[in-house]
Amino acid sequence: MSMLNFKGWTSYFSFYDIKRTFFLLAPYIKRHKAPYIWLFVLMFVDIALVIALAWFFGNIIDSAIQSDFSRLRTMIFAGIGISVVSMSVNFIDTLFETKALNAVKRDLNVDLYSHVLKMNGKDFSHYHSGELMSHFTNDLHQIDGVIGRGLINLVRLPLIACAALIYIIHINWTLSLLVLLVAPFAVLGGILFGFLLKNNSRKIHGLISGITKTLNETFQGMTVIRSFTLEQLFLKNYKKKNDNLYDLEMKDAKLRGWFYTGGEAVGTITFLVSVLVGAFFVTDQVLTVGALLTFINLVNHLVYPMTGLAGQWAGYQRSASALERVLHLLDRAQETSGTAKPLISHSPHHPISFHNVVFSYDGKSNVIRDMNLDLPMGKLTAIVGPSGAGKSTMFQLLQGFYKPTSGSIHLNGLSIDQMNLAEWRQLIAYVPQESFLFSGSLKENLIYARPDVTQTEMIQAAKAANIHDFIESLPKGYDTEIGERGIKLSGGQKQRVAIARAFLKDAPLLLLDEATSSLDHETEFLVKEALDRLMVGRTTLVIAHRLSTIRHADHMVVLDKGEVVQQGNHEQLIAEDGLYRNLYEKQFFVKEGHALKVHA
Repeated sequence: MSMLNFKGWTSYFSFYDIKRTFFLLAPYIKRHKAPYIWLFVLMFVDIALVIALAWFFGNIIDSAIQSDFSRLRTMIFAGIGISVVSMSVNFIDTLFETKALNAVKRDLNVDLYSHVLKMNGKDFSHYHSGELMSHFTNDLHQIDGVIGRGLINLVRLPLIACAALIYIIHINWTLSLLVLLVAPFAVLGGILFGFLLKNNSRKIHGLISGITKTLNETFQGMTVIRSFTLEQLFLKNYKKKNDNLYDLEMKDAKLRGWFYTGGEAVGTITFLVSVLVGAFFVTDQVLTVGALLTFINLVNHLVYPMTGLAGQWAGYQRSASALERVLHLLDRAQETSGTAKPLISHSPHHPISFHNVVFSYDGKSNVIRDMNLDLPMGKLTAIVGPSGAGKSTMFQLLQGFYKPTSGSIHLNGLSIDQMNLAEWRQLIAYVPQESFLFSGSLKENLIYARPDVTQTEMIQAAKAANIHDFIESLPKGYDTEIGERGIKLSGGQKQRVAIARAFLKDAPLLLLDEATSSLDHETEFLVKEALDRLMVGRTTLVIAHRLSTIRHADHMVVLDKGEVVQQGNHEQLIAEDGLYRNLYEKQFFVKEGHALKVHA
């Protein structure tokens, strides 16, 4: 056997996953312990009913054969009582199982969502949005085998087998011994198919995650797909993945089919052995007819748990393969918040400082290299430099989305690592190059900035952002639905809604990342006018490639390959023979050359 297969078998038989699963699910099961306690109690009642029903069949047959009418009447009433109790137990058992199962899944779903919201930026960036969706839409709905009936049956079936074995030995130990010779084949067959089913199930879950990724990218990139006529390419890729899923599902069906066929074969062989040998015992008056029927009935409850336990274990393993994907996500680190609340002041005497900051996304190449920088408060600071210089990464670090690989970022002399991240981020308003809007109404998107905002404050912010008149022109005004990611709005309209949102947040620190770079001149004027209003009285950091738009900045920081290479205002930097003047002259001459060419 290869090492890979050996590892697969040891994983299948290992109790590590069981222990890990138990510790993950224990708090949820404890939280909803009442239905689980009832299920546990009902399990013993169900086992008693199995034995009672077998006893009933045997005794009522013997009573009929012996013409014992008094005993027959008693057995009829006993049968009615057993039936009523059995139906009641089935109803209550189904009710409590559903309650326990869905309560645990609901809580696990919410906790997983909470974990994703708090996952640190580095770990979150490793996940595709489609893969994350698959955890919620597929994996969480495949874990029934470890929290529902499958979990109970892992205890219930062995107990039924033990009870049935004790009873049939009491009836006839010789016949019981013959029946037990078949048991090892049932157990080994179940183990084999359970192992194969788990491996195949893991592949199915992985492929479903891949399909979800493809769907997610298709819906988000529909414009690009149509623009580059990629429909057939995406369709071919999607069809191939679904064909692979179909093949795996068919393999799963065949494995299940062989498993259940094997179980049925073991059951049939056991039944025939019991009937044939038992018939001779009845002829020799070793057994009564009723005792033989009781024996045959209980043999089914002996063989079924053996095959059924393997099947339940296979189901447990299938659910475990889904749960291990969820566990892998839950293992990802969350953001940590300090205990000290940050203090911010508009005074320029309390700067934001980068102290020997080094940062790498992949742990190999540094995007930020030994950065030492003081950013004055209450001023407009422009961050400039060529693409890949580390400008946007600075903003990511400032918002605490990533932690520096080494070094630290300070405010008022206090490291951001010591601060409460939620408190810190409340002090920052961020307007990116392409603003993200949520599906829903314009009003809903605006009040995300401050849930307690009044209608008057919202309108004032919209006016300041030059978007109020447009909103009022819409049929439903502020209640207008804007579609997924604000698809019903233009780029400039989305940008102005984002600026209005920043007005409502009223944070003292403003981060602008290329906020006007992709707009036409008329829209850019409206957005720039709104931004000028927003920047009043705030500490503002601006990333801009078009240097002509930030000439008026109080301070400029020039980055190159993650390092600060120049600082100063426009006049100071343009007078130096450095990167800033080089970038500025290139933009100026490209612009002038383009204008002359058009004029010609």
